[in-house]
Amino acid sequence: MRINKYGLKDTIEAGIKREIRQRCGFGCVNCGNAVYQYEHLDPTFAEATEHNPDHIVLLCGGCHDRVTRKILSKETIKIRSDNPVCKQKGFSFGPFDLGLVEPKITIGTLNCKGVETLIRINGDNVFSIKPPESEGAPFQINAYLADRDGREILKIVDNEWITTTDNWDVEVVGTRITIRKALGDIVLSLRSEPPHNLVIERLEMEHLGVKLSCRENQNLKVITPSGQILTSNSMDIEGSKVGFDINNNSMSIGVGGGSVRIGSMTLDHMFPSMPQMLADSAPKSRKIGRNEICPCRSGKKFKKCCGSVC
Repeated sequence: MRINKYGLKDTIEAGIKREIRQRCGFGCVNCGNAVYQYEHLDPTFAEATEHNPDHIVLLCGGCHDRVTRKILSKETIKIRSDNPVCKQKGFSFGPFDLGLVEPKITIGTLNCKGVETLIRINGDNVFSIKPPESEGAPFQINAYLADRDGREILKIVDNEWITTTDNWDVEVVGTRITIRKALGDIVLSLRSEPPHNLVIERLEMEHLGVKLSCRENQNLKVITPSGQILTSNSMDIEGSKVGFDINNNSMSIGVGGGSVRIGSMTLDHMFPSMPQMLADSAPKSRKIGRNEICPCRSGKKFKKCCGSVC
């Protein structure tokens, strides 16, 4: 968090952010990119005494950098602010340009449309969609994505994606975001297909003990802490309140109405390995009396059976 010489924090209230988004057309005023940041234009943040929405614009990272490097003048941005590109074209573009039509979200082989909460894990809405806040505003995606160790790698708050600097690598090429834990180790690959589709091409995550992995057009796998394993290579959910509701000991699909079509699905249970099962079933370690019945179930006394070799 930054604080300027007047004690103003760089945290902007949600209501003011919304007013800025609406005025700017929900994208960068200069290029229309839907991945943006809030920029104090005049006065700059260093000289601002308040977060006045009339003096703040949306700029994408590229345009902001060009302004900082003085390649793009603030005078040009002021002109754009009076007539934002998004307002001219009627839409914003970028990885999360969803437009005004209900988007389709694909997570591996799970396809959802008109679903309020796509995935819920132990009560947490991991992936959800909100309707437009006002006329002319886009649908809003909110999501929390983690890696296979349960550490946050990306979150989406009202169409704004945020990645932590703890990630090993975050690469953005075109409309695709790729996050790696190490060289060649991809834990998330996500792409947008503006303005109606968002696709999770690849994901390996754990949240609250539930493991979730997927590959586009290949599979979706869920493993609960109790050992339940669900695998599906085709699942379509439409119009449900919750698409996939996952708990420690149960999984529900298509909660709250709507329609569900499952092309292929298997539900198994992961059992411990045989050595572990034997170890778990073995009696607790204690000294066996010589005249007790031998635990090997031979019927003989311990001293005349297994105890005789001790």
